[in-house]
Amino acid sequence: MDNNKQIEKMRNVFLALLLLIAALFAAYYEGYFQKITTIFRITLAASSIIVIWLSLYISTKRFLSFIAVIFIIEYIKEAIGIKSNIWVYHGFGGQFVFGVWCWVLAGLVSYGLASRVLIRLIRKLKFTLPRWLNLIILLLIAALIPFMMGDYLQGTGALFWLLYALLLIFGIYSVLKMDFPVFAGLVLSAWIIGIPSEYVGSISSGVWEFTMDANFPPLFLLLGCWPIEIIAQYSMSAFLVNEPLDKDTY
Repeated sequence: MDNNKQIEKMRNVFLALLLLIAALFAAYYEGYFQKITTIFRITLAASSIIVIWLSLYISTKRFLSFIAVIFIIEYIKEAIGIKSNIWVYHGFGGQFVFGVWCWVLAGLVSYGLASRVLIRLIRKLKFTLPRWLNLIILLLIAALIPFMMGDYLQGTGALFWLLYALLLIFGIYSVLKMDFPVFAGLVLSAWIIGIPSEYVGSISSGVWEFTMDANFPPLFLLLGCWPIEIIAQYSMSAFLVNEPLDKDTY
């Protein structure tokens, strides 16, 4: 049993290294190396270390499921965001796969922060609420998106709203199955990781740029979209491999 665990850890570390190689190759191939500032390099290095550490405490099937789910969701989202003129990428020909790989790293770091730190801390504080309040809070978070979009609202088309409607529907189903500490930990981790990630990638480095305000990421994205996406990624990856939603949170 111990030998199998050791093999799984080594396999996961190898997968984490492949993920980092894929991100670096995309950065090189799409012409982002010259745009990556020192703070972006530090962020990537720190994220890589955290993902490698996380790979030691997660099942291989969940790790692979996470990578696949995050990549698919974020590839679709980034393509829709470009089409809706919410953001633009400044790589060769506007290619954006490097940005998607960055999102995979950010999503995994958010999972690590939530499952290994925040959810456990909230449990220790013995603070909890009924599950139906998870739903109310999630709907309030979703309501922030159209309310805070401002000038971005004009450019968003049906695909944008369809994507977030689907993610929200899945989120509604998921949060009703979560204890409050799990839900709260995911939302907090999304905000904690999302704000610096968007700032470093856009304002600091210019890998991507928000079309209506080049000086600060849009609040609807930080406060509304990030939690909805993180909850969907967390839940979908668990459901796909039949793992409980509170695994590794005690």
